[in-house]
Amino acid sequence: MISDPEILGKRFFTDLLSPGNWEIAKEILAPSVIMHHPSSPEPITGLPAVQDMLAGFRAGFPDLNITVLDAFGIGDKAAVRWRMTGTNNASLFGAPPTGKAVVVGGISIVRTSGGLIVEDWVSEDTAGMMRQLSA
Repeated sequence: MISDPEILGKRFFTDLLSPGNWEIAKEILAPSVIMHHPSSPEPITGLPAVQDMLAGFRAGFPDLNITVLDAFGIGDKAAVRWRMTGTNNASLFGAPPTGKAVVVGGISIVRTSGGLIVEDWVSEDTAGMMRQLSA
């Protein structure tokens, strides 16, 4: 079991989300994980709901790639600065695909407990992504 928040934060992007490897979600995310995401007015609560949201986002960008640019942690938290690239070649939460490529930057702060991420606060350039998609 990995208990280092920095390593868990990096793995969330490089091992789980970027490749869409949902089988390892239980190795990284707690069953009761809470995600605070700018696209949701309420926290997204529980592993199934978080996976559904992430899978829906990832489905809109089949070639999604996330690069971890920086990560550092202290105590039970880590900050991870990342860059996402992808082409919107499929429906994105019901919106038709645009065929346009995007580059989106963001920072996530994760809190861990018992070797798993229990909470994630996401700050990303959603407005910039929408401009790139011409939405």
